Amino acid sequence: MNIRQRLLLRRIRRDDKSLTEIALIDAKIGPAATCKLVQALKDNTHVKTLWLAGNNMGDEGSEAIAEVLKCNHTIRQAILSVNGIGPAGALALASVLEQEDDDDDEKAVLEVLCVGGNNLGDKGAAFLADMLRTNASLIELWLRDNNLTSTSAAALARNLQSNDTLQELWLGGNELGDEGATSLAAAIHEGCCALSVLDLSNNGITDVGARTLLEALASNHHITKVDLSGNDITDDEILRNINSLLEKNQKLRKK
Repeated sequence: MNIRQRLLLRRIRRDDKSLTEIALIDAKIGPAATCKLVQALKDNTHVKTLWLAGNNMGDEGSEAIAEVLKCNHTIRQAILSVNGIGPAGALALASVLEQEDDDDDEKAVLEVLCVGGNNLGDKGAAFLADMLRTNASLIELWLRDNNLTSTSAAALARNLQSNDTLQELWLGGNELGDEGATSLAAAIHEGCCALSVLDLSNNGITDVGARTLLEALASNHHITKVDLSGNDITDDEILRNINSLLEKNQKLRKK
């Protein structure tokens, strides 16, 4: 750890009330230093946001953060993108975010979890998808660029129908395809979930998948943004109709 990072550690340990966020982006401090920093947060009552993207923390760092979240109920946002986190790290985070039993003392209250640009794959995404069935705190979940396929989309769609708190789901840069789009369309049909933002950019979706989304949006009045940029959609009319429905929903939310 360099001097700046050691000073930051000291402020965390003394619970400096002016320190409300940890900002170490692309510092590449590795798992050992990450663990040392986050373990100091166990008794901290002021830090609300962890900006720890690009630190090579791996599963070890993710597991340390999950452990801290069991006892720290102040942290609301964890930005952990581009950290080499795999399924084991995803499982640790999902376990602490599940809220199925009555032991609330060991449940995190995160509102934003960003694990984009990691190595979750379908296995890691499945753990986080299952967590959504019982979680009641997350508002945003970022899973961009994680080599996810339609299998992940199906798991997310299935559990979204039991979740009434998640408002934003970011899935850009994966491999969901038309099959994944169709699964997610079923979840948003008739407002079965609370989503207002759905990012499906750069996912190999064609007119077939876009059409299923259009049909679902016709009966959904909650979603105000669907990002379909960078896909293989050639039918401009489908895109115009989707945008028209989204604009109607935006107007409804402003009333």
